[in-house]
Amino acid sequence: MARQAGTVSGVWKTDSVRDVAESVGIANLPEDVAAALAGDVEYRLWEIIEESIKFMRHSRRTRLKVDDVDQALKVRNLEPLWGFASSHQPPFKRTVTATGTVYHVEDDEVDLSKVIKTEVPSVPRDISFTAHWLAIEGVQPLIKENPTPQELAKYAPKPATTSLIPTASSSAQHSQSAVTPLVKHVLSRELQLYFTRLVDALGSGASGAGESSSEVREAALGSVRNDPGLHQLVPYLIAWGGEQIANHLHDLPALQRALDLFHAMLENPTLFVEPYLHQLTPPILTCLLTSALPAVPSDVYPSPPTIRTLAASLLHLVLERHAYAYPSLLPRVTKTLLRGLAGDARGLGARWGAARGLSGIVVGVGAEPATAASADAAGGNKAVREWIGGGLKALGELVEREDETYDGERAEVVREVFNVLKASLLPMPSSPSSSSAPSLQALTERYGTLFGSIISEQWDRGGRDVHEAVAGIQAVAQQEEEEAEADGEGDGEAEGDDAEGEEDEEDEEARSAMEE
Repeated sequence: MARQAGTVSGVWKTDSVRDVAESVGIANLPEDVAAALAGDVEYRLWEIIEESIKFMRHSRRTRLKVDDVDQALKVRNLEPLWGFASSHQPPFKRTVTATGTVYHVEDDEVDLSKVIKTEVPSVPRDISFTAHWLAIEGVQPLIKENPTPQELAKYAPKPATTSLIPTASSSAQHSQSAVTPLVKHVLSRELQLYFTRLVDALGSGASGAGESSSEVREAALGSVRNDPGLHQLVPYLIAWGGEQIANHLHDLPALQRALDLFHAMLENPTLFVEPYLHQLTPPILTCLLTSALPAVPSDVYPSPPTIRTLAASLLHLVLERHAYAYPSLLPRVTKTLLRGLAGDARGLGARWGAARGLSGIVVGVGAEPATAASADAAGGNKAVREWIGGGLKALGELVEREDETYDGERAEVVREVFNVLKASLLPMPSSPSSSSAPSLQALTERYGTLFGSIISEQWDRGGRDVHEAVAGIQAVAQQEEEEAEADGEGDGEAEGDDAEGEEDEEDEEARSAMEE
């Protein structure tokens, strides 16, 4: 009697195979084919599970994850599962339907009304490019584009230590060790030797003798004026010149040597001086505005007027080359010179130096035509007209109170201020000439004794233009004051008109009530 094959029921049911077959268009699938396919599917499932368990064991875990199944599918060249991440909570939700239990992924509900009311994020700025100084002469400037010292300290190399536990001898040795400045590592030995010899040559006038020292000094200045390899020495040369001016205000030859050095540096086309203008400008202004220059005889060279003239020409050269690149440089220098001219207890020498400095500004880089169209324009001339043109009498009184160090110094200051004012106001608009000059008494009452006299003397050589320009400035100021007063009175009249209108309305209401 033959043995009949037993029916073996696996994990994968034949009903599932028939459902899949009907979904792809195969109807009436035979029972033996469905059973064979069910067995094959179960075999493939066992292979995937065994591969997944291998990945789980190699990962030193005892819990099977979705990632292990994905790796097993990749090993079998099958597409991994997408959209289901391994987590402790299953991503499926159980739902009971009329046909049976269904497991599905729960979708989040989105409220469209909340989405519409949500604020839209701001539009990001367009990509733009800008230039900034990454490093100037090997030193990073402290700007927001560059890293801060605190950030750089995080990446600084730590010093190597020979022992993990510090001892008393090692700590004492560390405290006594000297810190080597980085400057010696930036400059080469040749540049250090050149700087030393250059400083000795420029300072040889104090102890040197006669022509030899002057020849050495001229050779040193010629080297600074023409040598193209001195860009690393620029901050050191400017610092040396500033120290010479600050410490030797009573030594006129030392001041002249420092100013000659600055002039030679500015004449060298290969030196980049712009980053050091904030260190170069104060010593030059000190030579112009200081009252500590010693009084020397007129036949001695150099004299205080020589030093101030040299400093003024150097200041004009700096403004002519760099005022357009730095718009705030010219107004700041002009304001400093005007304060030196009109300040209290400045001394006649300092006032003459301020006027000499202004003389180059009003006719040089800060020049502008003093016409009606440009009367309100900004610049050195406008500042001169506001500070000097409207206050000549007060300035003359300040100059009269100063003591002279030599005869004629006060007259030189008045003449220099008059020339500055004349240069700042010319060329003037064409206007018919006055028939005759005002009386000296009238000019003195308006401008004071000093400036009234020089305007009267120079009436045909700029005095008339100065008189008319200052009169125009005072007329404009007076007109502005009258307009301001008229505006105040107009506001008061408008309030009175409103009150009168309210009284008229009340009278009309009372009359209508009586008629009724």
